[in-house]
Amino acid sequence: MGKRLLVLGASGQTGQNLIKQALERNHHVTALVRDPTKIEIENENLDVAKCNIFDKEDLKQHVEKADVVMSCLGFALAWSEPVPQFREISMNLSEVMKEFGKRRVIFMHSWYTNTDSWSNASFIMRNVFLRLVIGQVLAGMRLSEQFLETTDHLDYTCVLPAGLSNEPVTEKPFTVNDDGQSIVPGCPSMINRADVARYMLDVIEDESSYRKIRAIAVDGPVSK
Repeated sequence: MGKRLLVLGASGQTGQNLIKQALERNHHVTALVRDPTKIEIENENLDVAKCNIFDKEDLKQHVEKADVVMSCLGFALAWSEPVPQFREISMNLSEVMKEFGKRRVIFMHSWYTNTDSWSNASFIMRNVFLRLVIGQVLAGMRLSEQFLETTDHLDYTCVLPAGLSNEPVTEKPFTVNDDGQSIVPGCPSMINRADVARYMLDVIEDESSYRKIRAIAVDGPVSK
């Protein structure tokens, strides 16, 4: 039976993959966006709503009706401090979901949110890309994860994919890692956005994924 899904970050590339696949699985989707014109998908089971996700009162009307909240949010790079919006939206959702007795929420974050895992990256990856380019984005995601770990009313899953590409969805099996290192050693460091969406939908009712910060990868090489 389909669920009522509330999708944040719906207008991004992963978010639109998530919407498309969710509809194919007969879920009802409410997509929250700043600009509804960015969602071109049309389906009787899709509602597109303009929403300020940082306004808890605006969020309430949508969370109240949802079975599952799913976030594919991304935010602009920052250079001097962790990107604050990841933690802020986690806190807002936590408060609103608690008010309505909602528990299931799934976030898309990224490999390498835990800096202990950086030692597994190459020298250039570690010291240029991770440290100088996306380090504060990862730090913001990590603050969100640490906040979620303090909650007792959410069945959260933070899904941590590797680098994202735009190939079509596959049927490749997933390898996951829950050991806190925020990577999947020995697996490809790229994954299709469509496969990330597939995984997020696969685990909606998977209790083994509840309250987990889970790095994911697909088995075998990713097609170019």
